[in-house]
Amino acid sequence: MDSIMIWFEKLLPYLDGVKIEDIETGKTDCSKGLWTLQRKDGGEPVGELHLDSKGGIRYFINHQAEGRTPVVSLSPVAIRDRAGQFIADVFGMEAAELQFSSVVDLEHVYTVDFVRADEDGLELPNSGLSIAFQKDGVLSEVVSYLGPLVLIDEEKSISSEAALDLYMANLTAELKISKYDSDLYVDGDDQFHLIYDFLTGSPDEVKMDGTVISLAEDLGIYPPDHEPLGKETLKAESRPDTSYRIALDSAIKMLFRKFPGAEQRFLLRKEQSESQAEERNVFTFIFDRHQYGVQVEDEGVEIDVDRKTGTVVRFDMSEATAIDFSPLLRERPFSLRTVKALFVSDITMRPVRTRNEAAGGVPVYELVYIPDFPEPGGHVHAIDAHSLEKWTVDTGSLLEG
Repeated sequence: MDSIMIWFEKLLPYLDGVKIEDIETGKTDCSKGLWTLQRKDGGEPVGELHLDSKGGIRYFINHQAEGRTPVVSLSPVAIRDRAGQFIADVFGMEAAELQFSSVVDLEHVYTVDFVRADEDGLELPNSGLSIAFQKDGVLSEVVSYLGPLVLIDEEKSISSEAALDLYMANLTAELKISKYDSDLYVDGDDQFHLIYDFLTGSPDEVKMDGTVISLAEDLGIYPPDHEPLGKETLKAESRPDTSYRIALDSAIKMLFRKFPGAEQRFLLRKEQSESQAEERNVFTFIFDRHQYGVQVEDEGVEIDVDRKTGTVVRFDMSEATAIDFSPLLRERPFSLRTVKALFVSDITMRPVRTRNEAAGGVPVYELVYIPDFPEPGGHVHAIDAHSLEKWTVDTGSLLEG
């Protein structure tokens, strides 16, 4: 228990409104080494501290930060400097080899990462400390990845040029209509455009042996399948249970009342998980907006139908569902081949270290290639199918080392 209070005393200067003489500890039943920190008067929870078997911090959470509203907001550079001082004060020589990686400006907090690097200076992700501060510099959370790790280097490795060839060969894109969101993209105009979307069709990395990795594919993340609608009917076979068929019939009739000719503008999204859906009191049907077979991203209608009565209990539609997007499809788009060539035209493949865990939880870092996009920075998610403008993600909220 003494070690808990020693750690807490080190953290104290970075908290707000807490005195060590007012705090007591209590061990939880959740996990070995997990301790609660609470006020002696009333037992109000202050935070949680998880120590490893050697007494080192694994993570700390400041519960008092959850309902707190900062009055001032520090700059990302000031937060970076505060994090560096925090690491020196709390971890000392244990973290001496860490180097600054990034500050990410989120809505309510900054997250700061300090990591280790290999002998070539390549960062080892999640190898040091990840710290969250509220905007005024009050500590919110600490996660420590300090400890042993393993570096793996392939005996033979492909060149960056060969990696780029493999990357392009496995690159795909989906033709869709999407909003050029100014909050997300560098030059967004908040208008809808016909685009080739590379977000789920881009490989994530190429290993040194030439293996191409797509994390979305490995995790089973694919664009949803759809079923077409006939005139107020579903052409594809529906599930055999009566309650589902009645609910689906109610949903489709409601959709056609709101949108006559709905079969030309919507497709029914197939269910991803029937087992989870069966636990609810309603059937939820999602009708994604399409224009002549081209999906309009994030637009559509959701309808909930009561399982027992077959009555529609919720009808929600997105803001742009009723818009006629046909003008975007009058002009013929550039070919996927042309757009793919443009997508990779100024990309280089950069070697980085990726993290996996071996038996026993020891992190293992191997060398892979990932695409590196030119200034203004940020990944290119899409390319306009008519103007060939690249949609680049705005990374203005990111400060990197």
